[in-house]
Amino acid sequence: MEIVQDKLKVSIAYTLMERSGKILEEVPASHPFVYIHGFNNIIPGLESALNGRRVGEKFTIDIDANLGYGLFRDDLILEVPKDELKEIGEIWLGMELEMYQDEDIREFQLPETADEFVDGLNLDSDDDNEADGIYTIKEIRKETVIVDGNHPFAGKDLTFDVQVIAVESPSFTELESGFPDKDEFDEQDEFDEFGDDLNNPDNFNRRWR
Repeated sequence: MEIVQDKLKVSIAYTLMERSGKILEEVPASHPFVYIHGFNNIIPGLESALNGRRVGEKFTIDIDANLGYGLFRDDLILEVPKDELKEIGEIWLGMELEMYQDEDIREFQLPETADEFVDGLNLDSDDDNEADGIYTIKEIRKETVIVDGNHPFAGKDLTFDVQVIAVESPSFTELESGFPDKDEFDEQDEFDEFGDDLNNPDNFNRRWR
């Protein structure tokens, strides 16, 4: 298979940059990023740009924030009492937590799986009141913690230099889940391992969709 289209497994190499040219992330062809096309598992601007591309094709695409990681939302900056995090145990700057909110009840916990982490990212959505998702600890105060539910690249207009490395038929389980089978990735079954270095090109699930 040579052409990127829905329900196919696609491998890409890319360099992600701010419009200023500052490099935010690089994924080499030797360790490409793999995803299932058409399942909204990468940012919409990039998925749209990849549709119909051929294996070996290289291209550059500018993606505005609203078609990338979403606009920056001030309502996703929260000050949380430390008592709400006591079940978590040790906390540190940069730690990622998953928040659930139901009326007056709010709960933070560690994401249990890599898929859950990706699904929970607070990308821009049609529901402006939606606040559940992944939050990063930005500041630790005496009695409270400041957490941020915005994606690290939220509000940024971006440029991708992309190369299509491979297009393959996915397995049955990959079509069912919308994600590549984890056994393709060495020692990536545990969330703690993938969470140790989110910018490592070898990681299965990145902090972007």
